[in-house]
Amino acid sequence: MYLRRLVVLILIVSCTFSIFAQGRKQYIVLDPGTELYLFPEKKSEVLRKLSFGEILSSENQKEADSKFQLLTDKDGLTGWVDSRALFRMGSKGSYPVITKAIEKLLYQDSGPNELESVFTYLTKIEEGPIFQGNEYLFLKIRRLVVLQRYAEVLQSPEYRSKARQKLEDLLKNNPAELGVYSKTGNWTDTLSNAPEGSKLKVRPETFWKVAEAYPNSKPGDFAAYLAVKYTPEVRCGRDPICVLQDEENRRLKYLLLQPNGNYAPIFSSHLEKRLLHFSKDRETLVCDTKLPKEAVLKNFRNKVQELPARYGKKFYSKLRVIEEECLKK
Repeated sequence: MYLRRLVVLILIVSCTFSIFAQGRKQYIVLDPGTELYLFPEKKSEVLRKLSFGEILSSENQKEADSKFQLLTDKDGLTGWVDSRALFRMGSKGSYPVITKAIEKLLYQDSGPNELESVFTYLTKIEEGPIFQGNEYLFLKIRRLVVLQRYAEVLQSPEYRSKARQKLEDLLKNNPAELGVYSKTGNWTDTLSNAPEGSKLKVRPETFWKVAEAYPNSKPGDFAAYLAVKYTPEVRCGRDPICVLQDEENRRLKYLLLQPNGNYAPIFSSHLEKRLLHFSKDRETLVCDTKLPKEAVLKNFRNKVQELPARYGKKFYSKLRVIEEECLKK
């Protein structure tokens, strides 16, 4: 009898909790720095500012159709929030809304506080019930894009003089992802004694690692595109061997990882045009280079041979001219 009563009690409690949980709506903050007000008006006292991706809850059973929502944060603090800064989490997935909000913040005139809030959110997310598979990978890749933009803003003339310590901390906390890039093309691990004009940037290898880990996939394609974008192009002038080595580390590398990728037609066309520039007129082709000609040419040809045949038609004839002219005794 006692056991039966206990079972009934557990069922009642479980049902009550389930009903309460179902009625408890959750909202995610899409606008970093949004205020939590004491009353539903902007002239009211601000209890605190909310960060990007923060989850707030409401126990109201009815959908509130107003400019403000009465919500509670994870610490139990309740206040009013501007509805325009929120997205209700429910049957619809939050991934498209999150990514759209991130893109908006990246391309508008966002300050360091907003970008830091987004970066912190993306750093903390884990693969689980909310974001899985490709969605999770895409957000982790976007985290690197936000980190790059955050570093750029901190180094802009508007914030640079006050942001030295933030830059130092950013480099210290993300040593595998950030480096100091100089105008000479060298990377260092510290801002101290860095040559004038050096910039704190996301290391291209960080994007390449993701691209190499997920070849022939949509997240891998996105990462490889960003790797090309953030790998500085070498200033080769009229040196075709330098160009081959540069392209081997950028667009050719992308094509090897993503021969059918979204950006393959663009990158292959750009690479073809760059080779054509050197091969269209043998008389003006100069192979005066400090690089090992034979090794660079061999490596480039071997990698082109790994590509689908359609790329061979684009590259081989141009490469042959460069080989014949540059390997003359």
